Amino acid sequence: MKIAETSNSFLNRMLNRDTITRITYKNDAYLLTGLNIEEIYPETNSFITYDGSMTIPPCFETATWILMNKPVYLTRMQMHSLRLLSQNQPSQIFLSMSDNVRPVQPLNNRCIRTNINFSMQGKDCPNNRAQKLQYRGTNYIFTDFFYYLLKRIFALLRQVG
Repeated sequence: MKIAETSNSFLNRMLNRDTITRITYKNDAYLLTGLNIEEIYPETNSFITYDGSMTIPPCFETATWILMNKPVYLTRMQMHSLRLLSQNQPSQIFLSMSDNVRPVQPLNNRCIRTNINFSMQGKDCPNNRAQKLQYRGTNYIFTDFFYYLLKRIFALLRQVG
């Protein structure tokens, strides 16, 4: 995710004031209709993937992470709204979802796969020359924050479906 002046239409609907104030705490629900999950993805078909672990205990190594080569954009206000979400019930002490960053984990000989052709020239190369592989696995570990965001999005989508 990357801070920008504008965000995509999915996040605009998901994180507007009317919606986000209704899902502040764990197990809060609010029905949104007409959401298209494809709108959250950046306009790219290129990605990197690797096998890793879940971001919450007991951290089983059963996850396959997929990283798009372009970010999902959101505004500063939307990021602020996400930081106001709590992992707990209203009766419990507020525990922000933004304070749960898991430390970067060792690679443990993980294989990183991609469909990106680094030897081809193209519009994604600023100097129009072929790029060498520059992705390092340790730089692309997701945090619990993004995991919980997606978990809430999919929970809302299940209610719609």
